[in-house]
Amino acid sequence: MNVEPHKAPIYLLVDLVSRIVTAEGLIHRDLVARRVSAASGKARTGGRIQSASDQALTLAVRSAAVVMDGDFAMTEAQRSNCPVHDRSRDNAPAKAEFLPPIEIRAAAARVIAESGEMPREDLIVATARLLGFAKTGKDLRDRIDGALPIETA
Repeated sequence: MNVEPHKAPIYLLVDLVSRIVTAEGLIHRDLVARRVSAASGKARTGGRIQSASDQALTLAVRSAAVVMDGDFAMTEAQRSNCPVHDRSRDNAPAKAEFLPPIEIRAAAARVIAESGEMPREDLIVATARLLGFAKTGKDLRDRIDGALPIETA
């Protein structure tokens, strides 16, 4: 993009955020804004870029190109058949707050399908490992625990 993101025509930003979501899926709105910044050659994401990115996401939702689940953007296909990403690779967001609850539940379901029922604490650790986390700190543990259904034993 050869123009400042917050000055770009909105239809270009809608197209860009739609492509970002399609490629990365289950992505936090703040990360979408970072990708918009990067596509413009910017190293930082300021308030104007965040606002423009959020506006483009809103319009992408209205056009049905993107769906939102809280602060997380995805396509309808990704929501219906939730991918589980391995965050151990380089440049993968490692903050617990960037883990979508829908993906946590999909990862936990895969763990249970492959290993059977287990105590909740073991399920939390196994889910974290499947998501690519080598360590399960308090923030990550709390995020996963909060996303799991209460009846998970």
